[in-house]
Amino acid sequence: MADFHNKLWVWCVFPSLSMGLGWMLRGYIGGGFLGAMIPGALVGLALCLLLGRQRDAGFIAAMAAVGVGFGGQETYGQTVGLALKPESFYWAILGFFLKGGVWGFLGGAILGLGFSRDRFTRNDFIVAFGLMVAGTYLGWKVVNQPKLIYFSDRINKPREELWFGLLVGALCLLVYLSYRAGAQVAWRFALWGLVGGGVGFASGAAVQVWGRNNAADFPLGWWKVMELVFGLLLGLGFGLAGWRNRKQIDATVADGSNVALITSMALAVLAICVTLPIEPKLPSRMGYTIIGAILLVIALYSEEFCWHLGITVTYFAFALDLVKARPSYSVTVMWVVVLVTTLAVAGFVFRASSPLSMFLLITWTSTGMGLLKSFLPPAKLDKSGAMEGLFVVLAGVTSILAWRLSVKKPTANPRPAG
Repeated sequence: MADFHNKLWVWCVFPSLSMGLGWMLRGYIGGGFLGAMIPGALVGLALCLLLGRQRDAGFIAAMAAVGVGFGGQETYGQTVGLALKPESFYWAILGFFLKGGVWGFLGGAILGLGFSRDRFTRNDFIVAFGLMVAGTYLGWKVVNQPKLIYFSDRINKPREELWFGLLVGALCLLVYLSYRAGAQVAWRFALWGLVGGGVGFASGAAVQVWGRNNAADFPLGWWKVMELVFGLLLGLGFGLAGWRNRKQIDATVADGSNVALITSMALAVLAICVTLPIEPKLPSRMGYTIIGAILLVIALYSEEFCWHLGITVTYFAFALDLVKARPSYSVTVMWVVVLVTTLAVAGFVFRASSPLSMFLLITWTSTGMGLLKSFLPPAKLDKSGAMEGLFVVLAGVTSILAWRLSVKKPTANPRPAG
């Protein structure tokens, strides 16, 4: 069974399918930076299972969820529109390559730091996150806001882009940490993320254009194909980064968290309150960059907070999407359901926070939420149910792989009852 962890195809397939599923779900039950936390959390936990990382898996899951979430601030809807026009196709595809590459570069940098936490002090991380915020602001102001290099529609409701700001922010973070103690693992994950994200987003967008122009419509839809291709190739990039660096990051470096139930619930509430209500009130295009940096600083001090950031917050965000999707339902009843189920998720996180249990939790709650959004009256299911069926198939396959990988080491660090 242990040999299963040393097969290259497993390192390629498991993170790839996990992120492919997460990205499709992000487009259906989330969107934006909060929805992007779904594939981020899944790929972080997938790599923990491959590596046998246990006691610091919460920190890695949080770093992955927030790191991939940063790229969710990018806008690309109008870039799709430009890609559909022959005269602007190649410019749009270049835009997809840059946006996807930056998404993977920043997400990979943060994920790689999660695996190399022991190289840096807390102050190193805090300064690095501050420089990331400052660099993002500088790049946004210098290039994105004046539209010096622009991949959206300049005439019809032009959208404010952020990709260059995110790139500068990632570089500021990596250069500083390289100076402090060397950041080879973070650089490698960032570069593999750049390749996987850039090629994945550009090729996914090109396939969508080709399909819409040359092939008949089919139940899954070409937009979902674009999301799936992006997720598959970005996940593949992260999987290859993990495979090539597995000997350097195959060790647990943090102690497990032992807290009381009431403390755990308080940390879950803190994670939710910092993430959701504050960001919309920030007068900045890069609000989640600011919030995410704050969240990651808090995560440095509590593994329990990390688990809630990566799992409980992610669940709460896509549960809210169901409330928005059913405006005809009683708002009070829907909110009660969201709060009760979120408390249940937070309680499960407290009792069973291991890579396997958390991977299965986020996989099946997000898949289940996708099915509810389709089947809950008034149903929005397409005629074939192809998308919903693919959700279930991918969830099933990744769950089987996760279970196989969990056999390598004990999957939980014992903790006292709350």
